[in-house]
Amino acid sequence: MNSTVLQAENRVHTTKTGWPSGWWMAAILFLVLAGAAALTVDAPVSRWVFENGWERASEKFSWFRRKLTFLWPGHFLCTILIAVGVGLYSRAGGKGAALILLSGAVTASNGILKWLTGRARPSDGQPTFDFHPFAGGIKGLFVQKNLALPSGDVALATATACALCYLIPRWSIAWWAMAIGVAFQRVTQNSHHVSDCLAGAALGVVAFHLARVACRLSRTAMDSALNPSIDATNLPAPSARDREVIAQPAASGPAPYLSVVIPCYNEEEVVPELLSRLESSLAVLNRPFEVVLIDDGSTDATPRLLAEGMARLPWLRVFRMAKNGGQSAAFEAGFEAARGQVIATIDADLQNDPEEIPRLLPMLEEHGVDMITGWRKDRQDTKFRKWQSRQANRIRNWISQETVNDSASSLKLYKAYAIKGLRLFNGAHRFFPTLVKMRGYKVLETPVKHSHRFAGTAKYGFGNRALRAFIDLIGIRWMKSRYLRYLATEVRPEAVEVKQGESVATAN
Repeated sequence: MNSTVLQAENRVHTTKTGWPSGWWMAAILFLVLAGAAALTVDAPVSRWVFENGWERASEKFSWFRRKLTFLWPGHFLCTILIAVGVGLYSRAGGKGAALILLSGAVTASNGILKWLTGRARPSDGQPTFDFHPFAGGIKGLFVQKNLALPSGDVALATATACALCYLIPRWSIAWWAMAIGVAFQRVTQNSHHVSDCLAGAALGVVAFHLARVACRLSRTAMDSALNPSIDATNLPAPSARDREVIAQPAASGPAPYLSVVIPCYNEEEVVPELLSRLESSLAVLNRPFEVVLIDDGSTDATPRLLAEGMARLPWLRVFRMAKNGGQSAAFEAGFEAARGQVIATIDADLQNDPEEIPRLLPMLEEHGVDMITGWRKDRQDTKFRKWQSRQANRIRNWISQETVNDSASSLKLYKAYAIKGLRLFNGAHRFFPTLVKMRGYKVLETPVKHSHRFAGTAKYGFGNRALRAFIDLIGIRWMKSRYLRYLATEVRPEAVEVKQGESVATAN
């Protein structure tokens, strides 16, 4: 099979700057898109809507909407009803309701922004850039019938959608469809330009983020509310980093040569077969190994099956996440716990074959690389899933300036120093080859076998990863341009010469 070596820069010690918040990145993205829309599509879209009768057709729908104001997501009455429903029927309770109401209240600042920009609503023959700041004087701050930027309806719908995605993530597609529907109606009614709606979306994202901070609704508190099996009072106190792996004292004997790190979430149908195949495939190494399996807050029989496996398999180590943190959190916990010189990763669903690990292991030395990333060249997935993966990799490579065919494949091998100490963010597992190369290490990409999922269901799909992955990608591109890279060598005392009262340091 053909392999491609991804050359990195000379290896040096590095440090990192912090990652920007995903919510702020989303707001910035919406603002950038709003600026692009104002320059390109606002005028033609407004003209097309007017010329093709969409405005008149939308007016009929608008009459119906006005009759059912309390059910329209762009109005605060609907937001109140949603908040009441969340407060009564969601496990988030009053805090969830407060989050939705406060998010909506913050979007009321759109009135001030409209007054400051004074942009007129679109109409036939009017210029796109028709701005009159402070229109109408002080009275105009309260009477804004013909002001458009940003769209208040879209801001409110977006803030509500963000809050609902945070509280009830399984229906994320429905919540975003609601916000998109509001934006579509405002454009087709010619009440707002496309850029007005995008600016409104940016305001909605910021409003949600500020409301979440004000409500002090952390993800830990949310997970405790949504998963009663997690008793927050019994959780270990977090470290100063708010990330901690509590491991049992190491058994006597040498550290293993290989550590296999596997995130696992609700895979009760797969666990017995996974452990069996790991045992048979890793035994051929004739070198000490361990399997570090991270139970990412499973709610099915997975914890029991893993406990049974530990009773008979001395090489199996199981770490239980206090809450479901996602693949990136599970990988980071596994990397920190791993004791091997080489770390391998696979998914628990057995679409990555454990038998590939012994085949790939010698390639680290043969090719002189620090990481091997698998390329699922012949993917055993649906046509739609393969199509979306191809498009995602193309966009990822274009923006991040990479040439990786399959960055999201979980079948990877690392020399431990290449991955240990790398502090991750939610979604970082999609960018491991790039992150390792940013540290100055060399990566090899090679085709690997990919199998059909024989049991269970996929935990990640297009709906719950597309927008977030794109925002993360923008952050990766930014980090590549801002990454700190330096080499500092300590000067030995005997290498310092003192001449005429001055200190001169010479490096050996």
